[in-house]
Parts: sequence; structure tokens; C-alpha cells
Amino acid sequence: MQYNNYSGDDLTFVVCAYKECRYLDRSVRALVRQTVKPHAVIISTSTPNEFIDKVALKYGLEVRVNPHGGQIEDYNFALKQADTELVMLAHQDDILSRRFAEKVIKALNHAKDPIIAFTDYKEMHNDKVDDSQSLMIKIKKILLLPLKSSKLSYTNFGKRLALRFGDPITHPSVVNVMKKIPEDPFKKDFHACMDYDLWERLSKVQGSFVYVDRILLHHRMNNDNQSAKLIKGSNDRYDEELDIFCRFWPKPIAKFIMKFYKSAYKYY
Repeated sequence: MQYNNYSGDDLTFVVCAYKECRYLDRSVRALVRQTVKPHAVIISTSTPNEFIDKVALKYGLEVRVNPHGGQIEDYNFALKQADTELVMLAHQDDILSRRFAEKVIKALNHAKDPIIAFTDYKEMHNDKVDDSQSLMIKIKKILLLPLKSSKLSYTNFGKRLALRFGDPITHPSVVNVMKKIPEDPFKKDFHACMDYDLWERLSKVQGSFVYVDRILLHHRMNNDNQSAKLIKGSNDRYDEELDIFCRFWPKPIAKFIMKFYKSAYKYY
């Protein structure tokens, strides 16, 4: 059954660019060459420079500059740069399939009252796409099983069931239905797990989490990855994830689960 009538005109890709990322050009090229053309592709940055300007000029894109830098501020600012119903924050070093917009929009149109849509993915380690999906991704696919049911994915129970053992939703693949997204959705208290915190809050909002079970994203994992930096440089990720687990479980059980969940850090 079709519930919505979204098209490419309803979708904006906002690329969050930082300093001089050598992968930016390739990432942008994948966005502008979609089989279903988006309404717009915008580059958002708090570190304006000639390198970013050259990429924008090459593809005829507008650059929006956030005067107040910082990861959380950058993401919240970027989401506000679009005036369409659907917005995706694209990472500067990830590569989308040419059919990403086509497949996600189709899934959104067949979802009851969608909140977010997201896809399956493969990892890239530096410049090479992994031959197979990692154990971490396979575990995520198990956690996402409740969201393969259109009935469960519409219920708070089904959405929270998918989240209660960890964060299986890959942020760089998420398309947001903006009428469902709160003002300044990413919180400064969760700079290591800002996406998991947001999904947990959205899981209590009426509507569907739309899981597109197709590999439509190549997600780059390297030493410049923000998650990797946070894991190696502090205990913030552990502390923040424990806080979120405590929203689903009593604290002793949450700590027990974290003993196993922490083992996934080695994949960053």
C-alpha cells in the first residue's frame, strides 16, 4: 500500500564537509549522479576553505558556512539548510549507491507515517570496499529484524526492541522526515553517541522507522573516523552508551550488556 507521494523534489542532500577531505569530490559526485535527482545538494561547513569551494564550483553547489563550529553544532546547522520535507546528512568520505535516493524514496512512500529511513551498508577500510560484511554489521542486521515488519516498525515497542541491545542504525544512511525531527535534534551531552541518543528519543514518537534492507552505502572506516577518535581518546562513548542503555534496562543489566557491546569498539 502506498501512503505517501514523495519524489526527488522532496529530498535534499546536505554534505557535512570539514577541512580538506580528499574523499569529498567522490562523495559529492555520487550524490549528484543519483538515478532519482534530489531537489538540491548543499555543502555545509564550519571550516570554509579553497578546497571545499573548488569542489562546490565543479558541481555547481552552494556552500553554507556555520559560524559556530563543533560536531554537534555542525550537524544541527546542516539540517536547517534544507527547505524540503526529506533531508539527509551525507558524510564527506562515504559513497552512496546511484540508486540510493530511488530506493529510499520508494520505501518511504510505502511506509505509514515515516520518521526516518535508513539502509544496509558495507564498510570501506581506507580506499577498499570490504569483500564481505563485518561481524558488527551482521549483528546489526539481527538487531534490525523487528523493523523488517511494517507493523512492528510502526510501534514504539518494535522500534525500541531494535535499539535495546545497541545502535544498529547507520547514521550516514539516514534520511530524515523533517516534520518528525525536533529542533536542534543532536544534543551536546552526547557528542560520541549523538545519533543513538536521537534514535532512542525518536523511537517514542508516533510513526515508522523505515529499514531499506539493501546495501546502498559504502561507509569509510579509517583513523580519521570520528567514532574511532572518540573511542581511542576518551571514555565518552562508553559513558554515553551506558546512559542510553539505562533507558531500556535497569543499570546492573545495562552494565552487563555493555561488557559485550564494548567488544564492537575494535571495529572502529
